[in-house]
Amino acid sequence: MNYTDKYLSEMAKKLTPYEWESNVPEDILRFDTNTLPVPPPCLESFINDLKIKCPINEYGDPSYTKLKGLITGYECFEKEMITVTNSGDEALDIVTKAVLNPRDFFIIQPPTYEMFRIQSEINRGVAIQVPLTQTFAIDLNRLLKTIKEKQPKIVFICNPNNPTGTVTSTEYIEKILKNSTGVVLVDEVYREFYGKTSVLLLKKYDNLVILRSFSKFGGMAGARIGYLMASSKLSQVFDAIRLPMGVSWFSYKFAELLLEKNTAWIKSQSQMIMRERSRLTKELTELGLNVVPSQANFLLVKVGDKAKELYEKLKDNNILVRDRSNKPYLEGCLRVTVRNREQNNQLIKSLRNII
Repeated sequence: MNYTDKYLSEMAKKLTPYEWESNVPEDILRFDTNTLPVPPPCLESFINDLKIKCPINEYGDPSYTKLKGLITGYECFEKEMITVTNSGDEALDIVTKAVLNPRDFFIIQPPTYEMFRIQSEINRGVAIQVPLTQTFAIDLNRLLKTIKEKQPKIVFICNPNNPTGTVTSTEYIEKILKNSTGVVLVDEVYREFYGKTSVLLLKKYDNLVILRSFSKFGGMAGARIGYLMASSKLSQVFDAIRLPMGVSWFSYKFAELLLEKNTAWIKSQSQMIMRERSRLTKELTELGLNVVPSQANFLLVKVGDKAKELYEKLKDNNILVRDRSNKPYLEGCLRVTVRNREQNNQLIKSLRNII
């Protein structure tokens, strides 16, 4: 036993961290993070405003009142049903802290976002896996049967799903809500690239929680800010659990400016990504690659035995994609972010040369 193990909880001893690409050169073209190709236009004015007024010596608004109002306008939903968080990952931590007791069950549907499992296990939950089908669709009958048998405290649905880009219909989500005695968390981080949402179901089901993040639709991944939408009672609990000043002044002020000035840009960027997604899918398919139909800003590409080799060769060409080929249910797969036309052309050109 490692000497330091004696200080750790049983959970901490078993925990495996989320995997990121390390030591990435600054000039590499990143197709591995599902981020937008450019920051929002309001960034320049935000930086200029900081030169005039930057009260970083003081705490900001602990309630994020103005930002909640702007999110209300963006989502067309009630302010008291919104909890602002430091990224979508902190949002997951808040929900699992609020809901899970030690040894409570939660359901994940692999392959899906790995932080569902990590944050739930940190907060003493026990994972039950209901894998997606071979076409990466939700296995509704098996899921409903498992919910009935295990009575999980949380059911996680990523919609569109990361890393597959596949979706779950609103009809299916409503059936899951009706059959669940616990919380159903729907991760809608990639919603803008899909065009559909479960937000209206919040009026009917008090066990629905929706997760959102400025990282994707807002081009603000480095700012680390997200939010939850849930019933007013759940939201009160989430607000009590979150760190009282967990979001930096810079981040929530930048998010305010984005929603004040750049909602049209958000829409145009999303439309551009959807057009490029179709084009990139066509180009990759013509190169003989098997692309999973996606409603997100990324594509899961089935390469087979040469996935690792293709990943390395692209890296040699100064292009980084996400290698998922060693993960269960994703053998032989790479995940590729959809970026702008120029950047996507660089990827296509490199792939043509390699293949």
